[in-house]
Amino acid sequence: MALLALHGSRIAAALALGLAFGGIALAASPDEQQHMRETAMKKAGGDLKALSADAKAGAVSAGAAAKAKELIDFGAGLEALFPEGPQSEKSRALPAIWTDKAGFSAKAKDLQTAAAAVSAAVTAGDAKALAAAIDQTGAACGACHKAFRGPEKD
Repeated sequence: MALLALHGSRIAAALALGLAFGGIALAASPDEQQHMRETAMKKAGGDLKALSADAKAGAVSAGAAAKAKELIDFGAGLEALFPEGPQSEKSRALPAIWTDKAGFSAKAKDLQTAAAAVSAAVTAGDAKALAAAIDQTGAACGACHKAFRGPEKD
């Protein structure tokens, strides 16, 4: 499927498509699903890194609003990135993602809340609030990874 080539704002479109159809797994192989997850997570990490640089510089850059929106979209589509069914051997996703759906959903909502705080700080042009919201977002990501991501694979 051509979804393997997703980058930038096209990730958000794929997430929206996945949400609309109840999951991205409809036509994607387990390896394609894994690639989409990795791509989306790396993009979200890159957005956080860029926004963190803004906060450290004490100013909100022109592209910050788009990056904040991408974080919101990522949070909203996080659960769709983990459809039930066969998983790639490369996946670090723990079975708890599917067996503890309420817990995973709660972690996704925590990320959405944090991403909304990032967006509000960007909109306000408040670098101090942005730094706090980035810390909150990083904590939300870390809490989810701790609960639902396994160790590195060889």
